[in-house]
Amino acid sequence: MRPKDLATDRLLTGLTVSPDGRHVAVVERRVVAGRERHRLLLVPTAGGPPRVLTAEASAPAFSPSGTSIAYLHGNQVWVRPLDGGPARTVTAFRRGVAEFAWLDESRFAVLAADDESPVTRGDVARVIRRLDWREEGHGLRLYPTHVHVVGETVERLTSGDWWASCLRVHGEKIGFIADLGDDRDPHPQVHEVTLTGELTRRTNLTGPVLRFTYTEDGDVVAVAPPVRRPTDWDPETVWHETEPLTAHLDRFAGQAPTTDERLTVICDDGREYAHDLRTGRDLTPRELDPVVHALAEGGGVVCAIVSFGGAARPDLYRLDPLTRLMPSGSVWLSRHPAPVQREIEIDGVQVFLTAPPGTDLDTARGLPTVLALHGGPAWAWPVAPDSDALLLASAGYLVVRPNIRGSFHRGRAWGDALGADWGGPDAADCHTVLDHLTESGLAGELACYGNSYGGFLVNWLIGTSERFAAAISQNGVTNQVSGFAACDLGAVYDVDSGLGDTWTEEGVAHLWKISPLRNVARITTPLLLLQGEQDYRCPPSDAEQMFVALRRLRREVEYVLYPDSGHSMTHDARLDRRIDRSERMLHWLNRHLR
Repeated sequence: MRPKDLATDRLLTGLTVSPDGRHVAVVERRVVAGRERHRLLLVPTAGGPPRVLTAEASAPAFSPSGTSIAYLHGNQVWVRPLDGGPARTVTAFRRGVAEFAWLDESRFAVLAADDESPVTRGDVARVIRRLDWREEGHGLRLYPTHVHVVGETVERLTSGDWWASCLRVHGEKIGFIADLGDDRDPHPQVHEVTLTGELTRRTNLTGPVLRFTYTEDGDVVAVAPPVRRPTDWDPETVWHETEPLTAHLDRFAGQAPTTDERLTVICDDGREYAHDLRTGRDLTPRELDPVVHALAEGGGVVCAIVSFGGAARPDLYRLDPLTRLMPSGSVWLSRHPAPVQREIEIDGVQVFLTAPPGTDLDTARGLPTVLALHGGPAWAWPVAPDSDALLLASAGYLVVRPNIRGSFHRGRAWGDALGADWGGPDAADCHTVLDHLTESGLAGELACYGNSYGGFLVNWLIGTSERFAAAISQNGVTNQVSGFAACDLGAVYDVDSGLGDTWTEEGVAHLWKISPLRNVARITTPLLLLQGEQDYRCPPSDAEQMFVALRRLRREVEYVLYPDSGHSMTHDARLDRRIDRSERMLHWLNRHLR
């Protein structure tokens, strides 16, 4: 597998099941004539070939009767009858539609941006008065999104200097998540608005609500951490009204989009499995090493985008009985030799190894090795490798993916073991893993790579160690003091997680203590900095501070900035940029490790 093979990749990105359970609609990303397209497919849940409904779509939703399907195309809502009639557009919002939901067979609830902005007046100036004026994945939040009803006419139901998200409908009530309070103390909750415009707050959970759905009776099932000001390791919990449904598990729940939050995905020991909270049953057996990306239910039929057995790309499955309905990612993977994978434990640290195809890990010696570090820190590598691991293994590298302290796959205590001591226990675990692999003779020359917090840890490791021949830091943190305000959520996250603040001496001191830039003069490892130009989570200013300092110190460094790309550019940047990024990574490693 080579970077150019990303052009033949297939990836399922969204699904919904018809009300009678007979069909599942799924969106598949693929390249057609050199362009990425997101085609909408209709697949029988009893088995059978898929039917292409349209060549470009997202966010599909069946009508209440199941006779039509709506979707977003060109940022507007379109409806297509399933009997083969033509599609028609039902919205024409100037700034497009953010989300929608069926109200009945002829009307929609729609989240759409205002025409007027509290921030900007023409092109003269932007006046900022709120902390939430930008958000990763959304960019500058210049125009608040509000609830509208679209039928024969368009009626707006909400207004104000705030943004609504996560639109849901129950009867004639429209639910959404919003924070109507002071932006300096964010606390998003579920609100409801009636068709006559009566607005009420629906939830009063202690923690901020991330997602929710309605039950058949109109109860709210929400995903939220258990405390008002959560640290990174307060497990996201599923709540039925005010009753916690997953707190006893000591694991993060609600880790994938679903049409019913009672059908949830729980992360445990590198497995991300589907669980039905109504019955207490696992829907994807953990012994099959599942990684579930999305869930949907209709007519008693549950379908999922899921991979099993360490496969790097998912397929479409019906879960009860477990049946593959449509191959997708496996089609792409089948064209390339499979890497060798192994899961090991090193001094309590779970480690996933991905080696070149045909490697005998019991006898191999001196493999050029890349330490791959996940983001977060409250995240964890799943058993399934990502495309980076596949490409690196195919190029002859041993890829080491450790779930170090701070990862969220083994409960609160494992995450709390890191706490605010970034660069302490996490870095120690990295060295422990590498010491074991080098002393056993399996690992040879070493490099490290990471994105986001993983980029932070790369920057930290090369400033406190000389054991790496090369390093690649993508969208990584370098200066925690400036990042406090430069990051879209830094002013809240840093305080809640105990990293520090910028208005007390102690806060600034700790932020600087855990800043890789503090150690920049010690860096001698050749460093490749990859950065999304539109990243609001770890913005370019962080990478630029590292780049400028290393250039002034005459160290080997290269800074690559990708236009129109955000924090998740590995997965969602334009195809040619994803290919270019992978090629540069391999070139950098080959240059310094071969």
